[in-house]
Amino acid sequence: MKSETCFGKASGKALTQYYSEEEAQDAAEYSKEYYGNDLSPYHCDKCDLWHLSPKSRQTPSQKCTRCTGGYGVEKASYRSKCEARLRADIIYDEQGISLRVYKCKYGSGWHLTKSHF
Repeated sequence: MKSETCFGKASGKALTQYYSEEEAQDAAEYSKEYYGNDLSPYHCDKCDLWHLSPKSRQTPSQKCTRCTGGYGVEKASYRSKCEARLRADIIYDEQGISLRVYKCKYGSGWHLTKSHF
């Protein structure tokens, strides 16, 4: 079923939504077997369902409970500098926004920022 709220950042098309991680994983395996697509399921914070993303775009993150961005929203925290850099590169390619990677001062991984400190 196609989402009414979630759209691909590159294509702008409605994303397929799955009601469980298992259902999304089955779809990823089917797509790999029949179409050669290397996809991974991810849980969407926006719709609370599951979607698929190319593995090359996977940059797992979680919310940092101690750091907030300019609008008071919790910052995303990436597991490694490499994953944070990959997300920054994806954002630059898709939105033209240049971001810098820095280590969380509370030890909660790596963050992105527009500022130059």
